[in-house]
Amino acid sequence: MISFGTTYWPAIILAFILAAIGISLLLYFRNKANGELSKIQLRTLMVLRFLSFFLIAFLLLSPFIRNLKKITQNPVIITAWDNSSSMTLSGDSAATANEITAVQEEIKKQLSADFELVNYTFGDEPGPDELNFSEKRSDYSQMLTTVVNNHFNQNIGALIFAGDGIYNRGKNPVNLLGDVGFPVYTIGFGDTTVVEDARIQDVRMNRTAFQGNKFPVEVDVQFSRIRNKALKLSIFHNDVELESVMIAPPNDNYFITKEFILEASEPGLQHYTAIIESTENERNTDNNSANFVINILENKQKVLIISDGSHPDIGAIKNTLDEQKSYDVTVFTEEPYPGDLKEFNLLILNQLPTSGKSMGELVEKAKAARLPVLFIVGSKTFIPQFNILAQGAAIQPLAGSGEEAQPVLNPGFATFKLSEDFKELLPKFPPLMVNFADYTLDAGFTPLFYQKLKNIETGKPLMATGKIDGRKIGFIFGEGIWRWRLFDYYQNQSHARFNELVNQLVQYLALRENEDNFIIDHQPVYAETDDVVMTAEVYNDAYEKVSSGEINILIRNSNNEEFRFTFDVQGENYYLNTGHLPVGDYTFEAEVTLGDETFTETGYFTVIAVNLENVVTRANHNVLYQLANLSGGQFYLPNNTNSLIDELKNGNKLKAVSYYQEMINELLNLKWLFIVLLVLLSVEWFLRKYWGVY
Repeated sequence: MISFGTTYWPAIILAFILAAIGISLLLYFRNKANGELSKIQLRTLMVLRFLSFFLIAFLLLSPFIRNLKKITQNPVIITAWDNSSSMTLSGDSAATANEITAVQEEIKKQLSADFELVNYTFGDEPGPDELNFSEKRSDYSQMLTTVVNNHFNQNIGALIFAGDGIYNRGKNPVNLLGDVGFPVYTIGFGDTTVVEDARIQDVRMNRTAFQGNKFPVEVDVQFSRIRNKALKLSIFHNDVELESVMIAPPNDNYFITKEFILEASEPGLQHYTAIIESTENERNTDNNSANFVINILENKQKVLIISDGSHPDIGAIKNTLDEQKSYDVTVFTEEPYPGDLKEFNLLILNQLPTSGKSMGELVEKAKAARLPVLFIVGSKTFIPQFNILAQGAAIQPLAGSGEEAQPVLNPGFATFKLSEDFKELLPKFPPLMVNFADYTLDAGFTPLFYQKLKNIETGKPLMATGKIDGRKIGFIFGEGIWRWRLFDYYQNQSHARFNELVNQLVQYLALRENEDNFIIDHQPVYAETDDVVMTAEVYNDAYEKVSSGEINILIRNSNNEEFRFTFDVQGENYYLNTGHLPVGDYTFEAEVTLGDETFTETGYFTVIAVNLENVVTRANHNVLYQLANLSGGQFYLPNNTNSLIDELKNGNKLKAVSYYQEMINELLNLKWLFIVLLVLLSVEWFLRKYWGVY
């Protein structure tokens, strides 16, 4: 069917027909130049001119042809094979690998002739069809998401998941079945027998601490079939036992978290090991230990606190920081304030600015010195002047006085971590007195706590941190945190949880990043499965960011092997991805030339081993069974692979799908129409010449 892009096409075509007739009559009818032509010759030329003119005019309407095309999609079968190392850790690894490969080849042989077969392997990420069982992690959810995204709108007949059901990265794949519109068939490999096992499930800590401070380490331990056997959990540093605790599991499936408070004694990257004793009958002892690394900084941090008079909030913060050997706290409650701020690492302004103290000059000095600032907003804070300072937050007061706000943790806050003990106590803390107002944070800021007003959780920030031009800024939008310290002692007979919050907040803000012309930003610790990524910034003497110079970096490992790289330029920033580096400690030296001056930067980092696949080696067929059962598929053991093949080949679930698709083609794309037009014009020209009409 021919269609046009206008609703008035009948009238336009009629006009084209009349125009073509008119031109043909004008050129050949009663024209004295054609007097020697016969009526047949005249009519022939008129028809040729009419057809060629009308065809040209018709094509100018851009007509197109609509038709329906029947498309048939044969069912696609997708196979996904767990390529992680846990697949071959139980029993004879070579025999297990051969068994998995044999099952894979049999499925390919039997199904590829009748269906379109697409094969994946997965571990850390989905990859090509090559099994080597070398992946350090298992992410079933990402594999499922990849299938859904890559084969959208295809006729997926079935997905075959072959693995041991152990996932240690991503979400539970069962929770993603709502996005799946096809049956999932699973093949369960591995040993599901419950055996004696004591394992370090996880170790949680902050990667950075200051020398002389104490820092918490939480160790998760799981026990299987080790009832009433006392085992020692220890923390070692340089083969020296620092702390230990005895644990006697009261049942056969026991989980416990133990917290250790360690002292940061030596600066640099310090390696620690958590070890749980093993029993005589344990098969897997690789999961009885876990290594972790802490970056200990030796610089003492100087904190300047300026307050509009004495206040218990300042006393609570100062008492907490005074307990740490790495902080030197100076408090000013009246003018004159220090004129030189360059010697300090953090400025805390309590209830400033006020109506009588604008603090504009002091804030400008802090900005010039690139000094981080923590603002504590209270009843004396003069909000209009606070907003004029433009430090990343604005407050719009509403009609009414202050109100009480309880803290609600932001689960998406990732700047630093807080312990589970603190998170449990947080909802019980007394409320802070806040302004009855609306709050606006700049894009670079993230709330740590939200305000809960009259038992209603709001999106208003109670505490927040962020950066302005690379300078750290923090806010406490409430007054009365001293009550949190007292409440912590009332509940637990210690200030440990309140101290944790203050230490984490102050440590993050006071940790001054390199503020010279050349800055390399990197993590102190990378996992062996992650790319080692660094970014860099270069500034001229006016502290304007530039990217005209080339940054070269030399990385050395502990064996003095050298790796040389050049940073990529991305706008005004620099970026480097070295890929995966072997496990070990590294140092680096980087340099960049800016004009006639060369700047250098040095540092260090470590790459730690990932042993997630060794932590849990008992197959989890329950996950595979749920995937199959809830999606309309079936679960099979490897020795029943032929039953799976028969189900797919002979069952009635896999059918070809047919549908009609409307096809639209413009007539201008048809080459034969231009050939017809050329023939019409050429024949007319030839006949005019042949019959003597010039």
